[in-house]
Amino acid sequence: MHKSVDAGPTTLSWLQDTVRGVLQLSGPEEVAARTLRELAATSLQTVGVQYRILQETSVQVEMGELIGDKSIADLALLIDARRQNAA
Repeated sequence: MHKSVDAGPTTLSWLQDTVRGVLQLSGPEEVAARTLRELAATSLQTVGVQYRILQETSVQVEMGELIGDKSIADLALLIDARRQNAA
């Protein structure tokens, strides 16, 4: 079975909107290629993103994954992969 190397557009779009909302970023700011740390997320904001991911996708993303070197696009890939594995 060949897995896609791109996150589903719905997941990536949703996660970008979620990050923008939780971090209160202005509209068109590019977030897909940046990490939460690069976006200057506070620890409370990061927990907010973690909670929204779990609430909306039923996927648990660990705090270390959120504050590490994964971009928002990488996190969307991770969410999609964990959804597929759970199915």
